[in-house]
Amino acid sequence: MKYLITTLITFFFSATVFADNFSVIRDTEVENTLLRYIHPIFKAAGLNPQNAKVVIINDDSINAFVAGGQTIFVHSGLITQAKSPDEIAFVLSHETGHIVGGHVIRGMEQMKNAQTTALISTVLGGLLAAAGGQADAGLGIMMGINSSVMGSFMAYRQSEESAADRTAVDIMNKIGYSMQGFTDTMKELQRQERLSSSYDTNSYWQTHPMTRDRIRHIERFTQNVAAVKKDDNFDLMKAKLIGFLKPIHEILHLYQKNTPADKYALAIAYYRDNKLSDSLKLLDELISQNPLNPYFHELKGQFLFETGQSNDAILSYEKAVELMPNSPLIRLALGQTLSESEDQITLQKAVSHLSTVIKQDRYIPGAWRLLAVSYGKINNIPMANYAMAEYYMLSGDKKQAIKYAKKAIDKIPSNTSTYQYLKDILDITNSKQPNEFEI
Repeated sequence: MKYLITTLITFFFSATVFADNFSVIRDTEVENTLLRYIHPIFKAAGLNPQNAKVVIINDDSINAFVAGGQTIFVHSGLITQAKSPDEIAFVLSHETGHIVGGHVIRGMEQMKNAQTTALISTVLGGLLAAAGGQADAGLGIMMGINSSVMGSFMAYRQSEESAADRTAVDIMNKIGYSMQGFTDTMKELQRQERLSSSYDTNSYWQTHPMTRDRIRHIERFTQNVAAVKKDDNFDLMKAKLIGFLKPIHEILHLYQKNTPADKYALAIAYYRDNKLSDSLKLLDELISQNPLNPYFHELKGQFLFETGQSNDAILSYEKAVELMPNSPLIRLALGQTLSESEDQITLQKAVSHLSTVIKQDRYIPGAWRLLAVSYGKINNIPMANYAMAEYYMLSGDKKQAIKYAKKAIDKIPSNTSTYQYLKDILDITNSKQPNEFEI
């Protein structure tokens, strides 16, 4: 489990550099599909579903984790390797068990205690070695106590994992998912255990009970279970991730039928293979079969935009926004496409859509930058400077944020919310941080 997570937000279907060399995937369809599973899980666990958040990590392993709060981080490999939504539901229920059990906070306390004990053992060992010249004895004390502390901490972590499994069983039974999802997930983890060359050092295997033990502890709940669920949304989500993340030859091997999921994955693979006409043909077939699916229109808009067909891309994105007006990422894609124009009316539309994105989610740096570009093209320089100030604040560049805020503030009416935002930027950037001291 990771205790410090830093997310970077991008738009379209993309991966960004993430803490510890991870990357984050932002995609409305994948996020919304996972949230459709999480919401009833949270409700069954006594949590408010509206507080649920999900972040997709670009990592091919079967894993998920929580890091405080009510955000669940899901590895892309969990989705691409799952055979049914029940597998996803079990893992999400397991992570929800960590949330309701307060395991992250308790884990931090246990780690702090372990670190304190380890420090004391180091000091004692050092004093013994210095006092009597018994270096070997001092080293033995340090190693012995530290090994015991680490073993105790790992045992504590494993007990938390077992408790989360038990909570997941209760949740799965409440919401009607099959425990076959647990069984299938455990079988795959067992296979990976056998293949793992780093079994003794891999943090997952150290902090989780052995898979066979997890199966034994709840095997009474996995007898005569119902069949796994069928969910077209799961199939499409999985096909989309595989289409973007897997090698093209592998996609062509996996998707050889004529289902919507097959067409979806192949449309992406063909696009990646520079076969745009084949890709668009499949997307048009999907749209003809399900014209109310916003993600088909969104993907077509992306492919058209990225191949220089902006006017057609706008039409596709506008349809996607019409079908899903509350998605800031889809509207952001439309805003970017509109901002490429030099036509003043089109640029006014870009400003309108990007302003709506900001109202829906103020914390997307790219939205502020595109808004600045659009304002600049229609010669509204004060608002362009304001947008750049917000962009640099979110990007962590206080010096540039101050520069643009000062340029904008004298040109913005003082009775507006924009003026107050600019004052806030200047107040924040000019205030001393907790680690700044007078000399």
